[in-house]
Amino acid sequence: MESGEKYDVIVIGTGMGGSACGAILAKHGFKVLILEKNPRVGGSCSYYEKEGFKVDMGTHMFIRGNKGPFGECTRRLGMGTPLKFVRTPGLAWVRGFNVDACMPASYARMPPFLLRSLIQAEVPVKKIPSITRFFIDTMRMSEEKIEEWNERTVEDYISLYTDDPFLHSIMGYLISLYFILPSWQSSAGEAIWNFQHFVRDKSLGYPKGGAVVIPQTFLEGAEMHGAQVLTDTPVEKIIMENGGVAGVVSEGNAKFYAPVVVSTTALEDTVRKLVGRDYFPSSYAKMAESIKSSYIAVQAKIGLKKKVTEVGCVCGSYPFKVPRDNITPDSMREKFQLVEKGIHPENTAIYCPIPSNFDPDLAPPGMQLLTGCSVAPTTDIELQDPPRVWIDNMLTALYEMVPNAKENVLFEDTFTVDAIASWIGKSSGAAVTTGQTPDQVGDKRPGYRTPIKGLYVCGDGAGARGVGTELACQSGMECADLINLESRRG
Repeated sequence: MESGEKYDVIVIGTGMGGSACGAILAKHGFKVLILEKNPRVGGSCSYYEKEGFKVDMGTHMFIRGNKGPFGECTRRLGMGTPLKFVRTPGLAWVRGFNVDACMPASYARMPPFLLRSLIQAEVPVKKIPSITRFFIDTMRMSEEKIEEWNERTVEDYISLYTDDPFLHSIMGYLISLYFILPSWQSSAGEAIWNFQHFVRDKSLGYPKGGAVVIPQTFLEGAEMHGAQVLTDTPVEKIIMENGGVAGVVSEGNAKFYAPVVVSTTALEDTVRKLVGRDYFPSSYAKMAESIKSSYIAVQAKIGLKKKVTEVGCVCGSYPFKVPRDNITPDSMREKFQLVEKGIHPENTAIYCPIPSNFDPDLAPPGMQLLTGCSVAPTTDIELQDPPRVWIDNMLTALYEMVPNAKENVLFEDTFTVDAIASWIGKSSGAAVTTGQTPDQVGDKRPGYRTPIKGLYVCGDGAGARGVGTELACQSGMECADLINLESRRG
């Protein structure tokens, strides 16, 4: 079947990048069609319902709320700030690396938390001034200086402040957590920029209604400005005519026409699957195929019969207690080398937001929802340890992390990397398909425009800076503005 209607722009995907891009394009006056392959919008921020719970497909926290690109997008759409971000008094329970302490939302209560953590970790008093200087310098760094650090690693940056192996490892782990990459692969400039915004904006929280309300709100704004949104419409190919794009082909050979198409999947998937490598200059195709992604994670969505903790998130590493001399940069590298070989390391890193502590309506009255994950290799790495090993280790660590959870389980849904990749439609399953490494940030990040006339890319694979979903949203808006600018130039 063929769609008889033609559009100015077709956007593929309704995740943060696609929904923001499509909405801003519609606000600019374009006739926009936004296509989603799944029955529900949102990409990795989508959800499903089970036994009265509204369960996020991904594992998220949002560091800037309405002070970042989400608020900018809704304001630009003429919607004000309809998104409501909620905070909990205890933001995160840090358990692991010999620390067991709750990070408060109140900055006034932060010094006691840090002091307690340092004491538990047996950090010598003489090391505290250098840690203090690290935080002060990071917060005061100018934009120009941050740019100079773009092409160096977090590991390089931390080395300026400490040669203590334990401190170096823990500081590197914490400041690189944004990117799902280790400190020796993460851009220091990107980390510093995000840390500054995290601290200054004081907005770490969760949206009321769950993660999906963010792209849903953008799409409402898109429709308000005349855009059309179709779900259950997977794009199989981008139509090429006379060296440029002419539309897309969906499942069942349905065709939709437009002179501009925006892809929000991984850049390599756009080149090889949606268009075809031969349409691109070989240098561009090689660049797309050589991009390093972040890692991904196996996930667990656990419904509990009762509330067992008040914190917004639990994170850390299991086992909790490890000899201090065993936590070094070299040991951290060895663990990630195992992951890169598809072998599960002896320690299990856990990140577990608890959405129902931010918004109780995400769970039935008196119950609780855990959304945990643990780092895992992307789908292009052959697993030596089977998926069940990664899942079981995650669950063991998660139930140790959250006391009284195991005996109150109502349901326990687990997701392999392959399952996650299938849902989000990115073949590697990576959390960030263009990882924020020193050679893939700033002006070295892939741009929104491609060598093919009318083909643009945005989302987590091109442009912008930020943490995860916020990076994708910012990318979507910037891509839309570029298309608008270039269309006006003719």
